[in-house]
Amino acid sequence: MKKYLQVMLVVLLLVISATALAQQRTVTGTVISSDDKQPLPSVTVLIKGTNIATQTDLEGKYSIKTSDGATLVFSYVGYTTREVTLGSSNVIDVTLVTDSRMIGEVVVTALGIKKEARSVGYATGQVKGDELTQAREVNVANALAGKVAGVSVASPASGPGGAANVIIRGSSSLTGSSQPLYVLNGVPMNNSNSGSAIVTGAASSEGSAGQYGGADLGDGISNINPDDIESISVLKGAAAAALYGSRAGAGVIMITTKSGKAQKGIGVDFNSTYQIDEINDFTNYQYEYGSGHQGLKPTTIEEALNDGASSWGARLDGSNVIQLDGVSRPYVAQKNNIKDFYRTGGTFTNTIALTGGTETATFRFSASKMDNTGVIPNSYLDRWSFNLGSTAKLGKKITANVVVNYTVEDAKNRPNLSDAPGNSNFGIAFVANSIQASQVLAPGYHPDGSEIQFTGNTFTTNPYFAAEKFVNNTHRNRIIANASLRWNILDWLYIQGRVVQDAYNDRFTNVTPTGTAYREFGDMRDNSARFSELNADALVGISHTIAKDLTLDASVGANMMKRSNELTNLSGSTFSIPFLYTIPNTTSKTNAYFDFNSRINSVYATADLAYRSFLYLNLSLRNDWYSTLASPTSDKISYLYPAVSSSFVFSEFLKSNTLSYGKVRVGYAEVGGGGELPYQTTLTYNIAGTINGVPIGQIANGSIPNAGLKPRAIKEFEAGTEVKFFQNRLGIDLTYYNKQINDDIVPVTTSVSTGYPSAVLNVGKLKNTGWELMLTGTPIKNNDFTWNVSFNGSVNNSEVVSLASDLTSIQIGIGRTETAFIQQIVGKEASQVMAFDYSRDESGNILRDANGVPLRGNLIAYGSGNYKYNTGLSNEFYYKRFNLSFLIDGKWGAKIFSGTNAYATGAGLTQATLIDRDKSGFDAQSYYANFGSNVSGQFVEDASFIKLRQVILGYDFPLSMFNNKIQGLKISFVARNLAVLMKHTSNIDPESNYNNSAAQGLELAGVPSTRSFGLNLNFKF
Repeated sequence: MKKYLQVMLVVLLLVISATALAQQRTVTGTVISSDDKQPLPSVTVLIKGTNIATQTDLEGKYSIKTSDGATLVFSYVGYTTREVTLGSSNVIDVTLVTDSRMIGEVVVTALGIKKEARSVGYATGQVKGDELTQAREVNVANALAGKVAGVSVASPASGPGGAANVIIRGSSSLTGSSQPLYVLNGVPMNNSNSGSAIVTGAASSEGSAGQYGGADLGDGISNINPDDIESISVLKGAAAAALYGSRAGAGVIMITTKSGKAQKGIGVDFNSTYQIDEINDFTNYQYEYGSGHQGLKPTTIEEALNDGASSWGARLDGSNVIQLDGVSRPYVAQKNNIKDFYRTGGTFTNTIALTGGTETATFRFSASKMDNTGVIPNSYLDRWSFNLGSTAKLGKKITANVVVNYTVEDAKNRPNLSDAPGNSNFGIAFVANSIQASQVLAPGYHPDGSEIQFTGNTFTTNPYFAAEKFVNNTHRNRIIANASLRWNILDWLYIQGRVVQDAYNDRFTNVTPTGTAYREFGDMRDNSARFSELNADALVGISHTIAKDLTLDASVGANMMKRSNELTNLSGSTFSIPFLYTIPNTTSKTNAYFDFNSRINSVYATADLAYRSFLYLNLSLRNDWYSTLASPTSDKISYLYPAVSSSFVFSEFLKSNTLSYGKVRVGYAEVGGGGELPYQTTLTYNIAGTINGVPIGQIANGSIPNAGLKPRAIKEFEAGTEVKFFQNRLGIDLTYYNKQINDDIVPVTTSVSTGYPSAVLNVGKLKNTGWELMLTGTPIKNNDFTWNVSFNGSVNNSEVVSLASDLTSIQIGIGRTETAFIQQIVGKEASQVMAFDYSRDESGNILRDANGVPLRGNLIAYGSGNYKYNTGLSNEFYYKRFNLSFLIDGKWGAKIFSGTNAYATGAGLTQATLIDRDKSGFDAQSYYANFGSNVSGQFVEDASFIKLRQVILGYDFPLSMFNNKIQGLKISFVARNLAVLMKHTSNIDPESNYNNSAAQGLELAGVPSTRSFGLNLNFKF
């Protein structure tokens, strides 16, 4: 048996001790703070010389079994560690004293290295895992909204399974991704969207909806189960992220997963959350005039069909009017079409985790099931998540660690966005306001399976037909396996090796069903992708006192990143047998195969110097060699990324009853980005077909290859200060940054004579400067009641400094109306929302045509689609065993073009179309249709908002109720996105962008935002 366990130890690194420690006595007690005599929860109580430990509960109480003569070690961040040797008493009460040298949390930095917050010379943001698991988001990245200064978080209007849009300190690229690098347990993970970015394998999460529609198929971070997360550390600046070199240009989000601990028996942690989702209907349409045209009611079925999305009829009077199904019904307002179409959604998540361990090995295993019912009928998202973390001591000096995360995800009918075809959100948004959609349009199809049309435009799909018959399904299997081995050769010298495999298989099935109005015989796509990224690290590190009061922690390492991405696309049109949706059943078939491979080899070094616990210096250097930048004419594939930062804890020299802690910090670094995409530097070929059986080749490049292409270069300087007052009851953290992006990779339009539509060049320059502020306070703290409050705010000033020498602007996005655009313009903020203004004479008067319709003027910039100001306000109240918390976040300074309002105006639905409808001789329908297409600037709105983002009300049950046989029981009422407290947009949520690319500021017919209510139960024993 013992030999068998040794084998299992090496393979799984999961050991359960074969012998039990002597259990001679149980010691109990309470731990309090010397500052205010209040109980300290989560204090670690360790039996010295062992790995056996426990933690204090909410009342500061603990209980631990040990032997006579043992020494207990009490430790807590920010307090001096205390040791107590047992005497005859079994009750040991302890008071811990604040240690001014240890003020601040331990933060997780690059490569997963933990450091004291006082020692780092750059700003970071910290979010604890338990902040993510009560009021939950389907995509854990969205839970960061409003919690970290300088971090803007939003989700496209694509439903709960969509990608998250996370921007740190402004845009990091003019045209490429500005999404951060996600790092799991010290090693990068892929965050590609399975729809649009999977071909290249870019570390981005670009939502795939665009001008002509599409579906957001989610991103990589959504595969991580929040219940497995111990903490999230946001490395905001280049100085913090520089050890990741070419991949760190947009910042880094470090995720550390939970691990096991030495304890008696097996610990069980069960967490269950159920939340219901209700849509927000922000429409404020007019309900005075109904379906019809030119002020007339429909009088025939044909007219009713043509007017199904036209509210240009007569004034509603209750008379019977024929509708598109041939039935006459009262001509009255139907105000609930949108609410009646969408259903109440919900998310049910259950996670069970088992933990255990001995002095030599620990483990944690979790299994989680999430079931999401979407608000769009017939849409679902199911996810199984498994996590295993195990650590083992292989002798006295070698430690092995394995973490495996496995996910299986199935999504049914991800919604189409933006354009009308197959988009149920589009169809229901513009149904004429005198038609009861649930009665006339449902079930969406005739008995023969063909679509029930409700408008003369066949490309506007019946929303019920789109929801019930269209197919947008995805399936993913993903594994992230991390194995490491550390050998502590000497007390001050160690070596470490680590191998991480991130691999997934995706399948995307899209069907336009038989009977669709715009494609009667249907078509389908069946795409499969296999992605793999291997990271192998080797590291040598030292920790040494090199002189009196001077210590050095340094390491030298190397990394090899190897990525492969294989994609098979199958498509077919016209089903031979109706309603049989397989590729072989189509009469016209196409296929495509792509295989992309790339590698980055790196070496890096880092050194931390500390002098007498008040002066710190960090130096790091990384060199990356890109396989993707090699070309027949250039061998420049090597790029160097240096960083330096320092912190000075000035409070060590001040004896003050007011100032508890004070630090200044400064950092500078250079990082990169964009160079990891393959096949941009040389010609590539594929087979275009055959002639007489002989294959014919063609050039596969879509742009002129650039042999001298290099990654964009990002240089960033930051400085800041952190101070705490009144025994840490008040804290202030202020940071300034200046980020310069040079040689951005920009596609530039070329002459037709080149044979290419564009060339990829290093020409873009972008600048971001800004301030970040974090305020924390505890206004009230006594025996029964505590109030904690925190505020974070940031301002980011961006500027497009230059483009190519002959360019002053480039277009990066276009709305479906083709009258609104997103452009990068030299001298202006990034991502300008462009639309047409009125044409005016020299005196500023609006010019009109012969019919009185305003004429289209110039295309002007209305402002950036990116938010300039981001804020978050959090309050936490604790009364005995009750806790109440709420989070408010707000954003200002962005513009958004509302395609929904543009189409609704053309359909006669908006309040603005009531003006002069009854005016004699005035053709309101033609006027507003032409007006809307001519002057698109009227649909550009201020996207500022304030939202009540989260509310939690919880109760911790006393363990005495259960005779101390369990370790915890807590129940909470939770709510997310509860209310919009302020907004300026009409008829839409201001956070309604339909993708998360650089082209922010475009909206059209997305999934409505939702508010969520639910219960969370956490049970430990």
